[in-house]
Amino acid sequence: MIHRICIVVLTLFTWQAAAQSDVLKLESTPYCNVADLLPDDVTVAGSSQGMAIYGDTAFLMHDKGQCVVINLKDKRFINTFLIEGNDGHCNNASFGRERYSSTSPFPLLYVSECRGERACYVNDITTEGAQLVQKIFYDGEDITGPSDWVVDARRGDIYLYCTIDGRRSLKRFKLPRLSHSDADGEVHLTQQDTRAEIYLGEVAIPQGSFIRGRYIYLPDGVPSRERKLHVVDIRRNRLVGVADLNHIEYEPEGISARGDQLYISFHTPRSPRDNRIYRIEIDLPQR
Repeated sequence: MIHRICIVVLTLFTWQAAAQSDVLKLESTPYCNVADLLPDDVTVAGSSQGMAIYGDTAFLMHDKGQCVVINLKDKRFINTFLIEGNDGHCNNASFGRERYSSTSPFPLLYVSECRGERACYVNDITTEGAQLVQKIFYDGEDITGPSDWVVDARRGDIYLYCTIDGRRSLKRFKLPRLSHSDADGEVHLTQQDTRAEIYLGEVAIPQGSFIRGRYIYLPDGVPSRERKLHVVDIRRNRLVGVADLNHIEYEPEGISARGDQLYISFHTPRSPRDNRIYRIEIDLPQR
């Protein structure tokens, strides 16, 4: 028997993104190229993907599961290792609110497998390595293509960033706890567990995702096409604006924050060591 987490939902809200959204002003500053921080004997395999920041520590994910850890404040290399069990695309990474144990230095890290099973790999992580402690799945048949997961640690929610009926969408669920895992260490969410759905409009090539306050930030695109940053208001469940990233020549990937500042990790084609990180400032509508 498949174990599923049961969540009582009184009302399911489905919202359509606004047809017209604001053009948001964005300023960017090159912060570092991770290649400049790496010792010569450190090999990085796989393109830059998701990024999660906790305090001054940035965990930089790469395709097939390699994680590079740096001190973002000091611009200093700390370590690199393979995430246990996850050899997927690792398209997104975000920290949750629960810790595996009282000795865990960081909250649980949620890494999207993206393709294949579309699983979310939940990890007890340190700067020395990661232990897989849970896998989250969505068992509904309404989504198509690759999917990612992003955690809203403050509100205790998790979103599935996916495609429904050809439209980019966000599905909101209550964030499962470790105690919700079945005997195989898994949680299987269903359509009945969905608390809200947000339709996003035109997102051509979904990249990372990050929640801060009332907003979800969604980088989009590759160098051969338009590159943008979409901003969604999760209080109103609507797209509020799009910022232009075309002035940065690289492919936007993971996004996270240190303090009150946002950072975007960029992939450099055919050069995994050259992981460019930019600090950005974005003007959001005051409404």
